[in-house]
Amino acid sequence: MPRHHLAALFEPRTILVLADEPLPLVRDTPRWLQSALTFVQTEQGKPVVLPDALAGVGPELRLDQALVCVAPQRLPEVLLTLKACRPRSLVLLPHGEPSADPVEDMIYCRSWGTLNDCTILGPRAFGVQRPHLGLNLSLQPKMALGGRVALVAQSRSIAAAVLDWAEDISLGFSAVVSVGDESDVDIPAVLDYLAMDRRTDSIALYLEEASSSRRFTSALRAAASVKPVVVLKAGRKGDDSPAQDAVFDALLRRAGAVRIRYFVQLFSALKVLVHARRTRGRKIALFSNGNGAAQLALDVMGDNESVFPAELSLASVKALNELLEPGAAARNPVVTYAPLTPGKVQRIAGILAEDQGVDGVLVLLSPDPLSDLQGVARQLAAMAPDARKPIITCFLGDASMRPLRHVLDSVGTPAFRTPESAANAFGILGSYHYNQTLSQQTLPPEPLGKPPRLDEARELVRLVQNERRHSLTAQESRQLLDCFHVPLREAPGAAPPDDSLPMAIRVHRDGKFGPYIMFGSGGQDALISASYRAVELPPLNRYLARKLVQRSSLWHRALSRQMTPGAFEALLDTLERISQLCSEMPGLETLVIDPLFAGDMHLIAHAVHIRLSSESMLVLPETTGYGHMAIHPYPRRLVQARTFKDGQPWMLRPIRPEDAEPLQEFVRGLSDESRYMRFVSMLRELTPRMLARYTRIDYDRELALVATVQVPNPEHRGHPREQIIGFAHYLRNADGRGAEYALVIGDAWQRRGLGAQLMGGLIDAAQEQGLTYIDGLVLATNRPMLSLMTHLGFRNDAAEDDPSMRRVWLDLGETRRR
Repeated sequence: MPRHHLAALFEPRTILVLADEPLPLVRDTPRWLQSALTFVQTEQGKPVVLPDALAGVGPELRLDQALVCVAPQRLPEVLLTLKACRPRSLVLLPHGEPSADPVEDMIYCRSWGTLNDCTILGPRAFGVQRPHLGLNLSLQPKMALGGRVALVAQSRSIAAAVLDWAEDISLGFSAVVSVGDESDVDIPAVLDYLAMDRRTDSIALYLEEASSSRRFTSALRAAASVKPVVVLKAGRKGDDSPAQDAVFDALLRRAGAVRIRYFVQLFSALKVLVHARRTRGRKIALFSNGNGAAQLALDVMGDNESVFPAELSLASVKALNELLEPGAAARNPVVTYAPLTPGKVQRIAGILAEDQGVDGVLVLLSPDPLSDLQGVARQLAAMAPDARKPIITCFLGDASMRPLRHVLDSVGTPAFRTPESAANAFGILGSYHYNQTLSQQTLPPEPLGKPPRLDEARELVRLVQNERRHSLTAQESRQLLDCFHVPLREAPGAAPPDDSLPMAIRVHRDGKFGPYIMFGSGGQDALISASYRAVELPPLNRYLARKLVQRSSLWHRALSRQMTPGAFEALLDTLERISQLCSEMPGLETLVIDPLFAGDMHLIAHAVHIRLSSESMLVLPETTGYGHMAIHPYPRRLVQARTFKDGQPWMLRPIRPEDAEPLQEFVRGLSDESRYMRFVSMLRELTPRMLARYTRIDYDRELALVATVQVPNPEHRGHPREQIIGFAHYLRNADGRGAEYALVIGDAWQRRGLGAQLMGGLIDAAQEQGLTYIDGLVLATNRPMLSLMTHLGFRNDAAEDDPSMRRVWLDLGETRRR
């Protein structure tokens, strides 16, 4: 299979080093690279001369990487010299001599990289470390230890600080990269690579600026769908507004990533991400040899809200009472004051871990000369890695307790120094579980009741814009809401219902992240509670709308007790339909419904204000990939009912997160030959990561279509269920212009024209998204697939570097002209 376009950066096979003095890589070259590394020492006043073996290499012998550390004024000369060996990637490390114009350097490097088809990291980048390869492509004198967590930072000083801290606790990394001035290799590109990197199990990301929102969102969603991603973003009190910070939080939730607030939490995140066990819920049991540590941990949980104390079962409480001394607390938190032994701690932790209402166990231990804490640490180190639920420990103190923490760190089990950091670590795991649930939410495949009257709504917006107005009149606002069937009764100036608190729904537009929806207090209450509004990004389904309302302080303060079920359902329906309005109307700038009151079965709006931007409605959002939004909606327009030639009905539709198990069943049902032709391996089923990768997709950067038929379901009294019979997928290539496809048809459904129809659906969608070509690699022995592609107009070429494969490709521009 072809190499990833960043493989030359992260896994170079040949390297040229140009520097004033030997870099760490030159001083400590890994054995496998010694014959493939060339060092050229630059000297002031002397021209840079490359060895004859590197000058003028042919296209098949391109240099994988050039590692450069020279004074900024020599950069043009060095790049001109490098042009002869055509490196695929270039890493520009910081030099001791400062640049006179860093921005000019960045622009020059970016242009050079574009002209020479070279991926550039820097200037002034930390570089890259790949510990398992022994690759230290940085100025750091020491290589990080090997591990399974990737550290990605927009600051080389933060990357260096984390490495220094990690060395003290023997924490390893799969990759460390800081992107410097982001000439070419940016955060989205690195996330794309790490999402597919087999050495990386989780990602820690330090951000100072989230640029290119749609690319960042797409890459983050793709990475977080297969691996935990923790994000520390600086600048909450800087230029970003509080609203934008709340929108960024909402974006991370929907991507399935976890945001942490403070630098010290990054260490907790790194430690907890290496742990093999992760919570499947948010209910935590605490065990402590004293009450103080447990109370400190509970205080943090109360602030965090992503985890909370579990309620122990009666059986657990009974077992603990029999085990603990008189006066101990057997309910959560479990507190003992008696000396501890390894066996006793094992039994207590085991009881808590076996409780069905517990998702994780937090053990908090203070120094105690009467307890065998060394034995306890060894016991926890032995049992925690194999426990079915995460067991996180806190050994309070330093002088005598640090060696005990190292005992657990050495086996990959998180051990912390303070109750706060340990509780925060569980908060990270709890948030990850919660956000993963949010990230899997998509719109239902069918519209909400009546479909919106889009033509009428868009014509209304065009008329207002043609009159060079931005604000809609009250009548126009009512008409626009009615086009989307928003279930509101308007009563301007009317007295509010008795004992009804004013609510408000607000839609605003962020310059980076597009439209966002706020729910909270309305009327005068909004003036004193603006910071407690809940924020969510469209598109919303019913579950996301419910979570939006329930995150608001107004819900906790009053609505949860006062609102009738009927009014609550009307509120959720309103939020869903306003979300649809945001998605389909890119020209919407603001929408404010304030105040809004709840009756018994309906909502009453006292005022509605809608303002438009100058964005034209001539270009429809579905033809531009909904570029005005951070998250591409589920493409309902691609859902199509079709029939085979014999009259049997089937459905063509984009894949959804809930298709994971049906897709697995489909792959298991393929013949060995079909599986090999598709995956070029003898795998029997998809791995969990592959399942997530194929079903939790970003519809902007990729598309997966499934063909389904209805079959009887014995588990539900024969009621029909959907069965996947065909699968087609494409993913945008790194150049942004084309996409690579994959196709597989169930053995029993082949030779019925299904493959051609699935590929036709992919081709139509790719053209609609503005792609110029679609290609794929097919085994040279897969004659039916090659024949199908030829029938569809694909060209058939030899695959580079692999004679067993054929590259088939289609020029979508030519297809469109036909």
